Amino acid sequence: MPLKPPLSPDAIRSNFRATDQNRLPLLTSGQVAGWLGISQRTVCLWAELDEIPAFKLGHQWRFREHEVRRWLEDRPDSSAALGKQE
Repeated sequence: MPLKPPLSPDAIRSNFRATDQNRLPLLTSGQVAGWLGISQRTVCLWAELDEIPAFKLGHQWRFREHEVRRWLEDRPDSSAALGKQE
């Protein structure tokens, strides 16, 4: 069986950055609902429909804050949810 070539230093740094992002604290659907000012059921429905970045942990939806922030920033009507003044 041929050996795999070693990873380059850039690939190793990139892998560590991705891993660090995945270890950040997770938000619950209730926390996201409070942040967005919508019902928890709506957050879960959006997660089920892939409208918001989320994943299942057991039977419950979990959200990474940096992914939700990025999702909000990419939405045209997100200024109110982020607390920005226009």
